[in-house]
Amino acid sequence: MKHLGKGFSLLEVLVTILLTAIGILGMVAMQGHAISHTQDSIQRTHAVMLANDLIEIIRARPSVLEGLQADPNDPDSPFFQALASEQVPENCLELDTDNLTTDQVACWAEKVKRYLPGAETVADSFYACISTTPGTCDADGAVVEVQMAWEGVGEECLRPDLEEGDDDSVCTYRFRTQI
Repeated sequence: MKHLGKGFSLLEVLVTILLTAIGILGMVAMQGHAISHTQDSIQRTHAVMLANDLIEIIRARPSVLEGLQADPNDPDSPFFQALASEQVPENCLELDTDNLTTDQVACWAEKVKRYLPGAETVADSFYACISTTPGTCDADGAVVEVQMAWEGVGEECLRPDLEEGDDDSVCTYRFRTQI
């Protein structure tokens, strides 16, 4: 018996629709991941720029180093106070020379709050201190270490170096340099 049909059977059309739908759903899922990774990349770029800004404040006024404590969460640390404070100079472009360092750090902290989501809520993961060993603060070091912290995209940090049991909702960026 010869097949004389010139079109597609219903079964062929349904299989084609199914395969197309699976492909489209896969692309939609990839788009969601791409958006998350792009947002994470933007936040990391902001963290890099803000860490460099803070280092430049310290380089311009080395007296700021006196405020860096061995305990980065010491309430007397000017950086910890600046992140927790609501006080910001009226104009960060024209600072008064009487409190220049304090005002610069306050303006910097305001940028941190603006560009890194949830920075004030994870302030205990942020620090700037003198260090000899990465991740530890001590007064004997010759290196300044800055760690920025923020809440991750979708409450999840997209870091490949997370270990089992680590908090994946807090993203960090650590920068070390000699002054």
